[in-house]
Amino acid sequence: MVLEQGALAHLFERLGIDYSIEADQTLEEACAKKGLDFDSVLLDIRTLESTRSYSFLHCDLWDVEFLIEYIVENHHRYLKETIPILAAQLRKLIAAQGDEYPYLRPVSMLFEGSAHEFEQHMRKEEMILFPYLKSLASAKEFSRRRPMAPFHSVESPLKKMEEEHRETAQVLNRIRGLLSDFKVPHGATPMHHAVIKGLQALIKDLHQHIHLENNMLFPRARALEKYFANGPTEPYPEETHSLHQ
Repeated sequence: MVLEQGALAHLFERLGIDYSIEADQTLEEACAKKGLDFDSVLLDIRTLESTRSYSFLHCDLWDVEFLIEYIVENHHRYLKETIPILAAQLRKLIAAQGDEYPYLRPVSMLFEGSAHEFEQHMRKEEMILFPYLKSLASAKEFSRRRPMAPFHSVESPLKKMEEEHRETAQVLNRIRGLLSDFKVPHGATPMHHAVIKGLQALIKDLHQHIHLENNMLFPRARALEKYFANGPTEPYPEETHSLHQ
């Protein structure tokens, strides 16, 4: 659903529905898991569709190389610039108000640990996986032979990236729980407010980031490898979109 209607990502984000890691579940299953009324959510979706019937980014029309560039320049760059700022703000907030708000320490530990792992994750993508996927897409476009791969099959690194995405999502869910769905405490200082809203924005961006990789880029990567495995006489698998979220 999000692949076909990108604006739904904002609705699902507000409702706490996972559209990135658990994208293969149906909307009804997702609502049941969150204790949401399915008919009410469906009404929200129909209302959204009637006011905004398409995703202005048209992600479904992007080729593999452009999609990779978008992920790196938009999402990777955002994380690299934002993570150090939020980590420093959290440390300052704990020094000033850690005793008053004890949840800040576990939030900081989870955030910094996850941030370090995700920085390593992005480095592997940018240095190894993404360059290979670009060369694979280029070889298909210009009818060249399959390029040499740094791994036996693209499936192995894709599964590893998906596993790391899932681990990150679990940590993000714990942070969201500790922050009571990003509710700012009454009387919180401007710094406290900025930290909570900054974490909320970063987590929202990470959901979109992981969605683009898990549900758009990686299926196309698998289709490209299948194309070369079948030989150049085989048609390139069509990129179809599931009605699952």
